[in-house]
Amino acid sequence: MKRLCASLLLCLTATGAAAATDYTGDSIDGVKVIRKLDLADLAAGKTHRFYLQGASNGVGQHWLVPVLVAKGSKPGKRLGLQAGVHGDELNGTRLIHRVFETLDPTALSGSVIAIIGANSTGLLANSRYFQLQHDSGGGVDFNRIWPGKADGNAAEQQVHRIFNGIWSGNADTVIDLHTQSTGTAYPLYIYADYRVAGVKTLAELFPADIIKIDPGEPGAAEQAFNDAGMASITLEIGAAKVYQPELIARALTGVDNVLKHYGMLSGKPGRDARAQRSFIGNQTRSIRAESGGFAEVLVALNQDVKAGQLLAVQRNGFGDITARYTAPFDARIASVGTDPLREPGSLLVRLIRINTDAACGDGC
Repeated sequence: MKRLCASLLLCLTATGAAAATDYTGDSIDGVKVIRKLDLADLAAGKTHRFYLQGASNGVGQHWLVPVLVAKGSKPGKRLGLQAGVHGDELNGTRLIHRVFETLDPTALSGSVIAIIGANSTGLLANSRYFQLQHDSGGGVDFNRIWPGKADGNAAEQQVHRIFNGIWSGNADTVIDLHTQSTGTAYPLYIYADYRVAGVKTLAELFPADIIKIDPGEPGAAEQAFNDAGMASITLEIGAAKVYQPELIARALTGVDNVLKHYGMLSGKPGRDARAQRSFIGNQTRSIRAESGGFAEVLVALNQDVKAGQLLAVQRNGFGDITARYTAPFDARIASVGTDPLREPGSLLVRLIRINTDAACGDGC
């Protein structure tokens, strides 16, 4: 063996017995660019910064995705945070920044990994969608194509590089951070598949306003993580294109609770779903505009409404009421449209309730 390998490190590398972070050799403003992360070869008790080399664009340049890693001084659970899957949803970016502003890796057991701005093109375009440039362009919902494809289009390749280059093999749990889309708003709202081991506990560590028991969405990041054995929830933090300090602060409390619950940090968890008296429902109904016009939503987030209650009205350009929208059943207001200009199909109000029908037990 001593004749075959100059050193143990070279032997392990040559035989594939030890994975390693794959560096491109490039550095941007002192931050190294990587193709693949391996937590095992990072120094413990430190915070590390990288750019992940994403998909290449039409002029042959790669999108660069910021990655933060706090590797604790002791082994433990590996928590992932991901923001910017939809480019107009920004509260999650500030949440990650706040987590790392106070996180001391020398006091941490395990690791926290964060991606800020997974959808590079969507961020630049103020759009939910990943912007394709071929054949006159077009948009791809970046949260319906996970875990991506190595030989797919640019959006699918970007997802594949993130999923395989950062999360696969490096995370036990991932929280995917979102907001509602532009022109609409959520409170602090969680999608959680309670059938998946660890997800109920994870969701209820957050002082959310609403938790939706949900069977998952094919192609969503949350579902891809759960399918791969990384317990995951989707955390919706308010509205798009704005920082909302109160919601971000409550989301931060939830992340801190996760770190303490799993023994990654010392101390007792703080306010959680039970203390917040989170509404936990399993059925949603979206009330959408049936025609175009100026919409006035008459209810507020987290408000309880009764069947038949007027939720919104629409008016034409002269101020005449052209449509009225009422609640089909007793429910709580989960989301509202904030942009008065509503064309056919636009969201006005989303309701959530507890449906006791067995068919809705896992969410419907």
